[in-house]
Amino acid sequence: MLYRANFPSSPSLKNMYCGLLAGIFVIAIFCINFLFDQKDFFSIFPLYTLAFISLILLYKCQCSWKFLLLLGIVSRASLIFIFPGLSDDIYRFYWDGRLVLSGISPYGALPQDVLSKNLPFLDQPLFDLLNSQQYYTIYPPISQLYYALSAFMGDIGTASVTMKILFLITETIGVVYLIRLLKKVDLPVRLFSLYFINPLVIIEGVGNLHYEVLMISFICMSIYYIFNKNIIYGSFLMSVSIGIKLLPLMVLPYFWFRMQGKDKWIFFSSLAGFLIIIFLPMASGVEFVSFLSSVDLYFRKFEFNAGIYYILRWLGEQISGYNLIRYLGPLLGLITIGYNFYLAAKNKVFDLKSFIIYCLLEWTGYLLLATTVHPWYVIPILFFGIFTSFRYTFIWSYLIFISYVNYSNSVYYENLWWIALEYFILLAYIFLEVNIRQVKV
Repeated sequence: MLYRANFPSSPSLKNMYCGLLAGIFVIAIFCINFLFDQKDFFSIFPLYTLAFISLILLYKCQCSWKFLLLLGIVSRASLIFIFPGLSDDIYRFYWDGRLVLSGISPYGALPQDVLSKNLPFLDQPLFDLLNSQQYYTIYPPISQLYYALSAFMGDIGTASVTMKILFLITETIGVVYLIRLLKKVDLPVRLFSLYFINPLVIIEGVGNLHYEVLMISFICMSIYYIFNKNIIYGSFLMSVSIGIKLLPLMVLPYFWFRMQGKDKWIFFSSLAGFLIIIFLPMASGVEFVSFLSSVDLYFRKFEFNAGIYYILRWLGEQISGYNLIRYLGPLLGLITIGYNFYLAAKNKVFDLKSFIIYCLLEWTGYLLLATTVHPWYVIPILFFGIFTSFRYTFIWSYLIFISYVNYSNSVYYENLWWIALEYFILLAYIFLEVNIRQVKV
């Protein structure tokens, strides 16, 4: 349950009402991306709230699913020519893409080592904008393909437009399969709107080019084919999603423990074959080690908007006198893996519904234990959550935007009171759903 309200019963009034809400939604999304950047939290958040209220009212207004689909596409299209302003990741995307076009593996070259080669577009001004000057790239090969295709078109502005068009195409294909999945499990089609026209998904996807939305699009396509007995094609699409972000590796224990007979071996053998082909750019051991070193850094160095980890970090500082992330990060990662395997092995039910529940529970656990939780990290649980009666994922997709307050000062400063507020409301809502409303997965 999101909200209860009375809406116009007349078809003409209802259409006008839906059109007005859609207009407000598009304008709010457009203004967030066009007028502001990271430091403007106190201007962005009211518009973000307005977009969320518009989405809730549109959902409750029983607008046709085709209208909602069009709204999602139009909202994304309105952002195509706006350069990302809430994230600086695009500079690394473009840097990697230019490296690939120059015949240099981004897995074997540090940005600071490339600067002296005088390659086209890879100059000092771009280098100064990188947020990872001293790290090897952490982005898998399919993501690199998107970067290279975009960089091929010219300067970084043109690359941004190209990448956004590719995002729009991929997401539109993905939402078609999302609608098919909802029909397959006999759920209302309009549920797709809680994901596809969620402000977080639009702003962090096409708006700021975070690849979680592409990863989810390919996972969506993959599970559609897997649970329709097209195992090989499903495994191919799963390998593509892994080639975009490594995170889909987390769902593989489900298939290992619950798939039976020849389907299991067909799936894993074909998946292994596709992954070998996709990860050929890391064929030399040096490049693979460099890639893994960046993954290791993620667990041992980076921290942002975390939940349980911040409590453990504080306790560790009281005991040892310094930050224990180099130990806590890997430890929490191992706990997440153990939790994942437990969920996968606890029963043998293998169907689309059990897979969705598994993904929702294990991804939620992963985020609660993670050392870094950027806003776009919750996009996967938002996707899986629409198939269930839980709405904490929707609530979190709103609350997590609070983390942008950390950029509102002239110097980055992580305000733990805001983070505590975010997690307090989130956990209180989860408690409400489980214990008061008694929502069942």
